Amino acid sequence: MLRLLKPNAIILHKTRPQVGQEIQACIGCNECILACPAVAEPITIDMLNRETISGPISEPVARFARACYQCGACVSPCPVGLHRDAMMLWLKVRLLSMVEEE
Repeated sequence: MLRLLKPNAIILHKTRPQVGQEIQACIGCNECILACPAVAEPITIDMLNRETISGPISEPVARFARACYQCGACVSPCPVGLHRDAMMLWLKVRLLSMVEEE
């Protein structure tokens, strides 16, 4: 008899402390940025890390966050094994909450 396998759910959304820990673990090599097909203008990993957690979000980072479709191309090149795709979800949530505040 054929049994259907139930896929394991993967939670991509991380809490603020988890995102903060991943950002602290980032070595700033820019490999994730270089691998990303959504990058259309120059941004650095330092900008992205800083603006993911707090403070104002610059237009280049906001455009990048909107263009990111979380394909995961940023994950495998990371020498530290971070999940930038999950961190991008946090940044997208911040962008949405900023729009709601306006």
